[in-house]
Amino acid sequence: MLQFQEFFIQYGYYAIFIFLALGIFGLPVPDEVVVAFVGHLSSLGTFNYPVAMLVTMLGVMSGTLVTFTFGRKIGKPLLYKYGKWISLSPKRLQRVNRWFDRYGSWAVTIGYFVPGMRHVICYMSGSSGMEFRKYILFASIGTAISSIICLTIGYLIKLPF
Repeated sequence: MLQFQEFFIQYGYYAIFIFLALGIFGLPVPDEVVVAFVGHLSSLGTFNYPVAMLVTMLGVMSGTLVTFTFGRKIGKPLLYKYGKWISLSPKRLQRVNRWFDRYGSWAVTIGYFVPGMRHVICYMSGSSGMEFRKYILFASIGTAISSIICLTIGYLIKLPF
C-alpha cells in the first residue's frame, strides 16, 4: 500500500485522473478503493479535498464517455456477433435493449453504486442508442453522488497507513 501512496504523492492529481479514467476498463484496483484512498490522502493534506473531488469526477466521466462512445460506435454489431459467447442471444439482446429503453436513464445513475455495473452500463448506454445529452445528465448525477460518498468516507475514516 505504501507504493500506491508514493505513486499518488509523486504524480498528484494526474494519478487520480488517469487511474479513474482507465478504471472503467477494469484496472485491478476498484475505482471505489482509489477514490476512498484519495479521500484519505486529502485528510492528510496531500490533496486539496475540493480539487480532488473535481479531478475524481472528471476522471470517472472521461472513462465512462470513452466507453459510451465505444458502445455507440461498435457496440451492437459486436454484441450480435460475439454475444452468444457470454449468453447474449439476439432475442436476449432485444429484451435487454427494450429494458434499457425503459429504465436505462436510472440504471446509469444507480449503476455507479454497484461495483462492476458501471462498466457494463456505460457500454450498454452507447450501444442501446441512448441520447448523448441524456447519458451525460444521468452519468454526471451518478458520478457526483458516488464520488462524494466514497471520497468523504476515505476522508473521515482514518486508515492505518
